[in-house]
Amino acid sequence: MNSDYFNLTWLAPGPNASQSQRLQQEMNNIGVGDFASRYMSNKGDFYVLRAENLRAAAANILKQEFLSKGADAAVHSQVILNRPERSSVLMMATAAQYARICLGLRRQQFDLPILAGEIAQALVNIRREVWDLPLSSVKGRSLHLSTDTQIMGILNLTPDSFSDGGSYADEEQAVARALQMQKEGAYIIDVGGESTRPGHQQISADEEISRVVPVIQRLRAESDVLISIDTYKAPVAAAALAAGADIINDIWGLQYPEDNEHQMAALAAAQGCPVIVMHNRIVQQCKNKEYEPAMAQELPRFFRQARRIARAASMKDEQLILDIGFGFGKNAEQNMQALAQTSALRVLGRPILIAASRKSTLGLLTGKPVEQRLLATAATTAAAALAGAALVRVHDVAEAADVLAVCRPMYQINCGQNLNS
Repeated sequence: MNSDYFNLTWLAPGPNASQSQRLQQEMNNIGVGDFASRYMSNKGDFYVLRAENLRAAAANILKQEFLSKGADAAVHSQVILNRPERSSVLMMATAAQYARICLGLRRQQFDLPILAGEIAQALVNIRREVWDLPLSSVKGRSLHLSTDTQIMGILNLTPDSFSDGGSYADEEQAVARALQMQKEGAYIIDVGGESTRPGHQQISADEEISRVVPVIQRLRAESDVLISIDTYKAPVAAAALAAGADIINDIWGLQYPEDNEHQMAALAAAQGCPVIVMHNRIVQQCKNKEYEPAMAQELPRFFRQARRIARAASMKDEQLILDIGFGFGKNAEQNMQALAQTSALRVLGRPILIAASRKSTLGLLTGKPVEQRLLATAATTAAAALAGAALVRVHDVAEAADVLAVCRPMYQINCGQNLNS
């Protein structure tokens, strides 16, 4: 018999952790009955979750709960001896097994009922495909985001931005560029009045307001395109929202060191507007110069801290969009690690934004100057789209739209979706 006779293939994981839809489609293709395909597809709906800071006794109980349900959990080898006092755990189970395990954990002690609730919510979050965020400035309108990636076009009103500084400092040029990006496919126009490139010159809030407000007012008068204000200063954000902006894009993720009273979070709570909270490793470096965590743990930890700040200010979780902070306080390897975590961050249940356009890491990887990084940017746009990111922030909108037109059907196929539906 020819060694190729069986044509063995691998049903590789798609961009989502959930595989049940795709498995059900494959079973239908080979003639499995409807009931059997629905039943068996759940067995392939497999998730690996990581939790930290479990007491040794809790880790032991957790391990036994998983084994008793035909699943498994990896814990520190010495927890059986109550050493160390705390352990991380890797949990490996199908969605159906997790449901049974969580029932058992809710009857346990050592905070395991709390963990059970977090596991159940995590599985809901991972499967989520659509988010509708409130927009206070436009009556009856919402910011509709999904894993069908949309484009945020960059409009820098600065003389010193790393890529296009000075190109749109004139109001007429700026508005014309914004309208052009909308025509090319931008869903949101991100207006910035201060460069945040490494070594940038900080300006006053008044100067920043003088740059952005006239353009936002003019753009709002001529177009219904959604507008975000790229600023970490609450007074600038307030002026921009009053001028017609819809969204705050905060590069400090509500954790600007000089905003001790969390004015940005309070403003967003009062306005009810969406806020893009960007991961910024400089925040952690300010607190601890030895800080060097793995991106897989650092990103969720940072975003959960942003969520705590938001909740304390009476913001709703529904207002938050998460940005991995490509290029902020990270070296090239860490930037790529953060990009690779895009899909995993869906455990937090919020839409993800990727903003890697023309950045220096792409120059280091390709050896190309900033004006020759279009193809490298396209690669990050494709990676973001195939991981289910809701937004990509780019300079070159028309080209990004082409990338997304190709990636969209690939993502849908990997998720077991019908392209004709």
